[in-house]
Amino acid sequence: MKKILALILVFAILLALVACSGNGNNNNPPANNSPGNAPGSAPGNTPGSAPGNTPDSSPGKAPGGGTIGYYTDDIDPWARREYNLIYYNFGVSNVAFQVQAALEKFGKIYNFKIEQLSANADADAYVTNLQTILMKGVDGLIIDITQELASRVSEILNEYNTPAICMFNSPIDVNGVALIPSVVLNQYYNGQTQMNYLNDHYKDYWGDIDRSKIVLLRMDWSNNMDLVQRAKGSLDRFKELFPGNRDFYGDTAASNPSPEAGFDVATSILSANPDVEYWFITSSIEDVALGTGRAVEALGLTKKALLVSSGAAILPGEWDQGYDGIWIANYSVPPVMYAGIAIFGLFALIEGRATYETLWPEYYRAGDKAPRYTAEASMMSRDNYKEYIANIARTYGLEE
Repeated sequence: MKKILALILVFAILLALVACSGNGNNNNPPANNSPGNAPGSAPGNTPGSAPGNTPDSSPGKAPGGGTIGYYTDDIDPWARREYNLIYYNFGVSNVAFQVQAALEKFGKIYNFKIEQLSANADADAYVTNLQTILMKGVDGLIIDITQELASRVSEILNEYNTPAICMFNSPIDVNGVALIPSVVLNQYYNGQTQMNYLNDHYKDYWGDIDRSKIVLLRMDWSNNMDLVQRAKGSLDRFKELFPGNRDFYGDTAASNPSPEAGFDVATSILSANPDVEYWFITSSIEDVALGTGRAVEALGLTKKALLVSSGAAILPGEWDQGYDGIWIANYSVPPVMYAGIAIFGLFALIEGRATYETLWPEYYRAGDKAPRYTAEASMMSRDNYKEYIANIARTYGLEE
């Protein structure tokens, strides 16, 4: 009788877990809905230079000539059984849904099933549900988590001896040690590159104006230190390019990093400074950028502002619908690239051809327990976005 009751209890927990994976509210993504990197981990780059400590490689290709854990891995996925995988994200976001869509396409080509589950931005639920997932049994996981969860999640994965790859934020402990293999960005360089793009292209929109009249507005979500590095990169580069010019910081930390928060914070700052003639606007997150752009439009400032951000989950869709406004470019790693890098690394871990210590050795830092794959990105504009995304998809055997 006790065994029957135990089985009923486990079944009830699993049903609750499935319910937790519902869509939730798309307008309120979690802290990690944008790519991340460890706080302070961005190397000191010369502005406009390639990110330091980042091997020169094509997307997913082994920069050092090896193949294990990269898309160049010469393993027949149909010579093995079908893998059962979980994409378990911390909270609902546009990029999470697009990563899942890419993973489902990969599954048809590389012989695995993938289920998406979400903790709906509830840290306690994330831990509880992770234990339930692992009790049920899976071959491996792709996860995205806040850094506060990294140590506990790492302990649970080790307890159940289940491999995982983390995306967006580098899962580090309180000492800054990476615990789980991750696919991240060089955040500081991200911010610098955004600012370089604005500096290179503003004359296409405003002509040869007085540079002293350009003011910077950085839209951010300071609850995530990875994102703060993006904002810092854009500010430092702005000060180098426009010494003495004013700057403002729009922090959406009082709310979720959503379009609504972006709209409200940007409206407050923009409307309070009617004397500004030209606005450079950078945003750490696409969702916030979307609301910021709407605020500029509502205030009738479209001829006085240019906006850039980071990501490739929202802006391409806007362009597909004919958008041609102030949001002119993004520093972009498309969701298919995150998914492609992560899935080949996970294959190597599942099959025992690599461990956390040996996977992606080009991205392994002294003192870490796992590598931080630093995905290379470029500025994506209305003119090149379709080719940019399609080329990356073809790299991984997908046709977009």
